[in-house]
Amino acid sequence: MSHDPQSVPTPNPAPGSGATGQYAPHVEARWERPVVAADGGEATLLVRVVAPASDETGGDRAAPLDVAFVLDRSGSMTGGKLELAKEGVDLAAARLRDADRVALVVYDNAVDTVHPLAAATPRGKAALRLALHGIDPGGSTFLSGGWVAGCQQLAEAPADSGNGKSATRIRRAILLTDGLANVGIVDPGELSRHAGELRQRGIATTTVGVGADFDEGLLSAMAEAGGGNFQYVADPSELRAFFATELQELFSVGATGFTVSLALPAGATAELISAFPAETSGNRVEVAIGDLPAGDTIELVFTVKTEPGDRNQELPFAVSACWTDPRADARRKTAVALEPVRRVSAEELAGAARDELVAEQAALQRAAAERRAGLELDRAGRVAESRARMAHARSLLSAAPMTDAVAYDLKVSALLADDVNPAGYDPHVRKSAQFGESQRRRGRAERRVEDTHGS
Repeated sequence: MSHDPQSVPTPNPAPGSGATGQYAPHVEARWERPVVAADGGEATLLVRVVAPASDETGGDRAAPLDVAFVLDRSGSMTGGKLELAKEGVDLAAARLRDADRVALVVYDNAVDTVHPLAAATPRGKAALRLALHGIDPGGSTFLSGGWVAGCQQLAEAPADSGNGKSATRIRRAILLTDGLANVGIVDPGELSRHAGELRQRGIATTTVGVGADFDEGLLSAMAEAGGGNFQYVADPSELRAFFATELQELFSVGATGFTVSLALPAGATAELISAFPAETSGNRVEVAIGDLPAGDTIELVFTVKTEPGDRNQELPFAVSACWTDPRADARRKTAVALEPVRRVSAEELAGAARDELVAEQAALQRAAAERRAGLELDRAGRVAESRARMAHARSLLSAAPMTDAVAYDLKVSALLADDVNPAGYDPHVRKSAQFGESQRRRGRAERRVEDTHGS
């Protein structure tokens, strides 16, 4: 973040309660079964974060925005793609306030900061529009260089915007490309690590892939590590709508730097199944969610393992959440109620009732992890292994409570598992599936299986 506001304890209200008039996400934690085998075993924990809807946050967007648009101008962006991207940036920037700031970086084999970060005043927007008009396509794709230059604009800017008032700012780099990174850093793992480091400094990354030739694995990994969104744009005409939607989301962000922490008792370990960055230090697992826009629902599923111990012994786990409220420029934190896990006999474990919501979400998240692994394998040409992972996703969902969400994901998994093309998925199918996974992690999955499979 731009600075470290004082941490203030915050109550954990029910969704939509509007406690104290502040943006306060609701966080709850629950076990599938609050018991574990006395001779050692596993338990499943769900931590659910529900952001208030936009009409429950007061309607204001007092938090100032810093946005860096990073556009691919390589030769493949000809044919109208670059013009539509420029138009989308212009229309999106027109919605910014004077207190917001905007930068524009373009790249092919070279990188140019054509509009350094500046206040989005009428004069600043006119200068941005003029800079957009001067951009023409040509060259190769120095993706890492363009993205880093955009992030530097955000990182090096003062927090007070020149008005002497320090404030928490929402900072987002929006990276667009239609091709493969072929200059500079091209390794997805290295780029994702850099995105995670920038997220820790309060700079999120959204990635946009246009057409059929970009690497959706790279872009989705950068967005996941960077705390932003991954967007697949099959038709360049959709770019204008994307930029408008992305800006609207930023306007509704009510929490930044959102983290969830799970404290473990001695001898216990936990693995996060959900697709968010997680770090384990000692007896604590910390999950980075990043910016939390209005209406998002985050489902974090953990597999917890325990060592053998005495029957009826209770194991205390603790869940907490921490975030910055940019409207109040203050750090908030809340403790989340969670019953302890009790060690029981095998007979008691078999007879314990399960929480159906946790069982549903555990199946959805584990199946999603299988599909993501399957997509990676398909990209690597390991088609048979890919289909095996998709089939495993299908089996996990078949054994879950058959809710609407499970039924939808079961259809998606079945379509992906049954694709018999020995050359791998059609590019549109793979990119649509990757986009669907990115939507699911934020609780935004569309319920139209035909869109996901392109049929």
